[in-house]
Amino acid sequence: MGAAGVCEGALPDNAREYRGKRAGMTESGACVFSRATLRFWRTPWAVARVVYRRDYQQKGAVLLISHRCIYLDAQGHKTDALLVREGRVVAIGDEAVAMHREDEPVVLPQGACLFPALADAHVHLWGVGMRAGSIDMTGTTGPQQIYRRLQTVRDLPDITISELSPSGWVLGHGWNENSWSDSAELQRRELDAIFPDIPVCLHRIDRHAVACNSEALRRARLDESYQFVGSGNARKNADGQLSGVCVDQAMMPILAAIPAATEDEDRQLLEDTAHILRKHGVASAHMALTEVARVAMLQRLAQSGELPIRVFAMIDGTDPALGEALEAGPLHDPNAWVSARTIKYFADGALGSKGAHLFEPYPDGTLGLVMHDADELAGRIAGLIESGWQVAVHAIGDAAAHGVLNAFAGADAAQRERVRPRLEHCQMMTSDDAQRFEALSVLASIQPIHLRGDAVWAQNMLTNAQLDRLYSWREIADNALLAAGSDYPIDDPNPWHGIATALTRRLSDGRLFAPDKALTRREILAAYTSGAAYAAHWEKDLGRLDVGYIADVIALSDDPFSASPERIWEMQVLQMWMDGIEVALS
Repeated sequence: MGAAGVCEGALPDNAREYRGKRAGMTESGACVFSRATLRFWRTPWAVARVVYRRDYQQKGAVLLISHRCIYLDAQGHKTDALLVREGRVVAIGDEAVAMHREDEPVVLPQGACLFPALADAHVHLWGVGMRAGSIDMTGTTGPQQIYRRLQTVRDLPDITISELSPSGWVLGHGWNENSWSDSAELQRRELDAIFPDIPVCLHRIDRHAVACNSEALRRARLDESYQFVGSGNARKNADGQLSGVCVDQAMMPILAAIPAATEDEDRQLLEDTAHILRKHGVASAHMALTEVARVAMLQRLAQSGELPIRVFAMIDGTDPALGEALEAGPLHDPNAWVSARTIKYFADGALGSKGAHLFEPYPDGTLGLVMHDADELAGRIAGLIESGWQVAVHAIGDAAAHGVLNAFAGADAAQRERVRPRLEHCQMMTSDDAQRFEALSVLASIQPIHLRGDAVWAQNMLTNAQLDRLYSWREIADNALLAAGSDYPIDDPNPWHGIATALTRRLSDGRLFAPDKALTRREILAAYTSGAAYAAHWEKDLGRLDVGYIADVIALSDDPFSASPERIWEMQVLQMWMDGIEVALS
């Protein structure tokens, strides 16, 4: 075992004969029930309280992994061999070699080093506007480019809207007016000119606003008299007519009018997203918002061996079916395939659409949106924590974060420590609030990649005092355990881009934003491994490669402890094992 750095050393002697070949490995294993006497929750949670395990009758599930540099954790501890049996590490180093039997396969991975597989602690595997056939507006430079893109779709020959999208709507995602060169907004009348008789709904990049046409408004039973009162707004032009842009809760009638995705559609999106994540070395995903019914889908996929990624599900606290989950109680999988023990709420909106709740106003004089009454949210949180549920709350603005921490403080301290509440995003925080995490046993869930784009335009939106509170990771890390993710599809899913950004705080335009608030290598690598595992209550199973841990391993093109941030940005995952079984990266 050595300190962090570039690993040196030789392969175990009895592994040399296997050089150049790979023995006994299969791509995946079937999933079976471990006991005949299983307890099930009532529908729609059709399959629950299940202990999932792979079918380890395959020879490939027992193996010796040998490499000169195997990092056991984000602190840089290392070894040169892992003995894996039934999907878990049973020995390391010399002991692994000594325990290895002659008839057991040996794997000699490629790459500069091996590392624990990563987690994405805040990701959307489906939902949040992700639909089959959705048109990508990411990177567009203004409304005219979007209109041209939609016109191209309209002009496609021999294709019907139902063939484009199973919803029967023209759906899109990814527009961001803060990245446009002028102040023009998407306009309903322009969308009407392209699609006068087909509903159009285009999600903003953060999914906290939509732009829609008149047919979409009609199907939502909205007209020019629509005056939203609450946490959101329906924007109007100078002539008093609706522009078609609706923010946060004002967009709910429109979203409700879109035919819901079927389970088959969401399953396909799950599989597509999981393959994107696995390509970058991510083996477990914290699904940041799901409805109760979809947990059963995850369980069925795990039962059949078809679940492509480990899923820690956060249940929508506003789901009408929430009572069914609360009655059944938190679901925890000790083998770390599907858990659903977290209830998710939103305290505010997003910064880009001026929905993040701030202490000081935006340039237009507004303070953002408050999604829940403070006393109501505090009561819900205290009750859920007392019942054994972890609670995760989206809070982007500094005022929102302050209110959520106050709500967490109202829960029983001992129970709060057991369930580990999560503050999701932590984008703007006062110094005083950044120092409260540890005392409240609250975890900080961050998405470093957001800084790369958001801090470019935020400098034109926020005051210097507000900018000083933006992405204050250094102070948060000194007082909290970090779990890191991407917020895909809202941002780049590549965790190595997030890691490089956390190390440098380099923006998309090349500038550095408050580099003194950067994280260390060990801090950010832990946030994507052991920190994320702890946030999911899987810290005894995932995030490390020590004895007893699940053998989720990745082979990397470079050494994350010695490579420059620029090389980390370019990091390639060469091979990946889950439960000790090699899985496809594409």
